[in-house]
Amino acid sequence: MDGVTARTRAAAPPPVPENTGARPPWRRHFALLWSGGALNGLGTMTFTLMVPLLALAQSGSPVTAAWIAAAGLVPNLVLHLPLGVLADRGDPRRVMLAAQTGRLMVIVLLVAPVVLWSAPVHLLAAATALHAVCSTLFEAAATIAVPCLVPRSELAAASAKNEAHVHGTQMIGRPLGGFLFGLAAWAPVLSNAVVSLCVLAGTVFLPRGMRPEDGPAPDRRPSLVREFSAGLVLLLRDRLLTLTLVVCAVTNAVFQVVWLVIMLVATDRGLPPHLIGAILAATGVGGLLGSALAPHLVSRVSVPRMVALCVWTWVLSLGVLVLALSLDPHWLMVGLPLTWGTIGFVGAHINVTRGTYRALHVPPRLLGRVVGTDRVFTSGALPLGMVCGGYLLEYLSPRTASVLLLAGVGVVALAVTLLLPVLERSAAGRPRPAGAAAPRPALP
Repeated sequence: MDGVTARTRAAAPPPVPENTGARPPWRRHFALLWSGGALNGLGTMTFTLMVPLLALAQSGSPVTAAWIAAAGLVPNLVLHLPLGVLADRGDPRRVMLAAQTGRLMVIVLLVAPVVLWSAPVHLLAAATALHAVCSTLFEAAATIAVPCLVPRSELAAASAKNEAHVHGTQMIGRPLGGFLFGLAAWAPVLSNAVVSLCVLAGTVFLPRGMRPEDGPAPDRRPSLVREFSAGLVLLLRDRLLTLTLVVCAVTNAVFQVVWLVIMLVATDRGLPPHLIGAILAATGVGGLLGSALAPHLVSRVSVPRMVALCVWTWVLSLGVLVLALSLDPHWLMVGLPLTWGTIGFVGAHINVTRGTYRALHVPPRLLGRVVGTDRVFTSGALPLGMVCGGYLLEYLSPRTASVLLLAGVGVVALAVTLLLPVLERSAAGRPRPAGAAAPRPALP
């Protein structure tokens, strides 16, 4: 039996004593996991801003700084699948400990020498690549750990909390990194080392052996092709996973062009840098608000209808952008942050929907591969959208480009709407994964 159809049994959280008033153990464990994920994300945001600034300060070459920053993007795109396989085959706790230990070693052995002893700046290229590997591995293992710790009835709320820390770290991490670097070049390095130590300390207290128990014993020498393709096969077999993957990949590419449009328009209109920063921060604010509200809607609306609702709301947000570009320039200060904030707000809803669905319906031992495969496509859409957007804005005005984006997302929304009857039948007939724990009542 291959990896896709292997029966798995999800590890259920330990039983909670009744009428004791004690906090359920899974809540304490999830709080530790959530805190570790938030700190990991915060450290990643500050690190990705610190490294190019440090490279530019040490070398004086923008080209060197750009290549060093780009070195951190390649592992995230190329290694999602193998890192997902690695996370699937190990205890999430051990994988997270190894990832944070590796990240701490990168900071101490590769970044600190450049700051303290003027070591060759090219060490930063290796540092940013290895740091990205460690962060990606930690995130994959943390994703696998969630359904092992959290009752099924609480998965939507857990996914929303994880989505909230993603937007929170995006909103706080980069400004914090710039502030620390402004204090001293070593300040963000020390901050990242402290963050890694804190995450290590919290991860130590997570329960051991969170891996779900498999039915048949796995092959001693599994086929690498089978290992890497298992996530893709499951994605393609599940219509709802395929739907959300396609929608998110397409819209991720579109939103990179929207980001370029906002930057170009704001610069051309002479907006000061702090206002441009405030506009771009709107996606973090919208994402945090969306993460707080998403569980209430996700638990009441089916996955296909939720996706359709999200895409049509994105259509409305792009309509606001086109309208703002067509009216008096003063409307830009309303239209640009409203569009960008709505994109983050809706993105939080669709990410919570996807995270909850995966946790409920993907066999736990394949979850890392499914997430890795998913991120290959959704992350790969980011540079593609950025490059295409650059060429598009080279020949078209921002307003014309925005109209094309509106039309493209409108086509996606119409397609999802037309497919709703088929997708609803697929959702209604979706069986619970073999061996998965039965739904449990919400715990206090």
